[in-house]
Amino acid sequence: MGSSVFKMFTQLAIIFLYARNLSVVDYGLYQSVWLYINIASVISLFGLPALILSSPANAITGWIKENKKYFIFFFGLLNFIPLVYILIAVNEYNFTARILLIILTVVQNIAILIETAAIKKEKEKLVLITNLIFTAGYILCHLIILYSNYSLQLLLTALIFIFIIKAVLQYNFIRNIATDKFTIQPKQLSRQWVYLGLNDVAGVIFKWLDKWVILYFISVAQFAVYFNGSYEIPVFGLMLSAAGSVMLVEMSRQNTAIAEKAKILFKSSSVLLSSIVFPSFCFLFFYHSEFFTLIFSAKYAAAIPVFLISIFILPVRITNYTAVLQVYNRNDLILKGAVLDLIVAIVLMLILYPLLQLKGLAAAFVLSTYIQAGYYLWHTGKLIEKKISYFFPFRNLIFILSVSILVTGIGYFISRNFSTVVNLSSGIILCILIIFVLLYNYYKTNKKGVSFNKAGQN
Repeated sequence: MGSSVFKMFTQLAIIFLYARNLSVVDYGLYQSVWLYINIASVISLFGLPALILSSPANAITGWIKENKKYFIFFFGLLNFIPLVYILIAVNEYNFTARILLIILTVVQNIAILIETAAIKKEKEKLVLITNLIFTAGYILCHLIILYSNYSLQLLLTALIFIFIIKAVLQYNFIRNIATDKFTIQPKQLSRQWVYLGLNDVAGVIFKWLDKWVILYFISVAQFAVYFNGSYEIPVFGLMLSAAGSVMLVEMSRQNTAIAEKAKILFKSSSVLLSSIVFPSFCFLFFYHSEFFTLIFSAKYAAAIPVFLISIFILPVRITNYTAVLQVYNRNDLILKGAVLDLIVAIVLMLILYPLLQLKGLAAAFVLSTYIQAGYYLWHTGKLIEKKISYFFPFRNLIFILSVSILVTGIGYFISRNFSTVVNLSSGIILCILIIFVLLYNYYKTNKKGVSFNKAGQN
């Protein structure tokens, strides 16, 4: 969790500085590096980090030994395809930059596997310390290269170096890993790995597909504009991840009927997170132009309409929709939801892009996310044999959203004639006040009922 927080602030700081100081094309090339690395990395690893965390080490090594030839062929193919694609099909960079990008992807993958193994060995504190060192070096490299003589090749070389340092430091934590009991069948492990891998690949392709299309078919400059406009503020994802982890822990406890537990946890998590997310969404909706210009400068003003559409994804980021499915081990349904999300997004892109251009791409991904959430809720209802309205608090959420819209809207129309600084500052203060009141009401209400943190104990 600590590493994720540092990573989030690091990303935000670098985006802020690089968007303002680099040309639109140079900034687009920089961000495209992470597009290719993220896609190539997820395809190459194919859910292996998640498998390492969720399965006994002996089960994994035993399965690999039993299926050595198939594993080498399959894993080699998974690494060969994306790396060759970067070398041959990526035309934005020169040959040297493409080679450096491939090396960086491989080094990062090795670092991810080593860190995952260290976490598996319960070396979280040491991992956090090395990640702090890595983050400091990561920021320092970006700052020095940005403010000296910026070069993408030089930056890639520096990043390769600090990823190697991170991998070497954390490798010392995974020596002599204690063996654990072989408690899972090889066939079950194979199935689990396939589901995890396919789900990860579908998820990362969905996340980057719109940006990939723009970069491949349109231009680097348009990619930079769209990237900033569609950038999802990571703090909401971080909160959702934390809430989802709590839900999974509580759902796995076998001391309450599953339907009742689902009702308690869906209500608690969604009401709690919506008390933060909904006021934030309303603030970004009414103050979208002022806020976006403050962060990215007027240089990216063309991205403001994309940003306005993209923020509509926030209201759906209020709970873990797959918690019950995971408890029932229905990874097949989770994978089908991810594939459905991707297919719907592609179809909507084909329909909406000719009509709305970049705004159509953003709208396609927002709409497909709502459809995916509905798909998961529908299957959750089928599993626990209850209507969605039984366990998902639509009335509470509508009330919170209505209050947030009304109060924020009134505040905006009162202050909109003042200077931009006064207008934006008043909006931020009002947003914080709304969140405070909603959270106070949540905790006050749950003193008499069942709180999110105590859901599994009742």
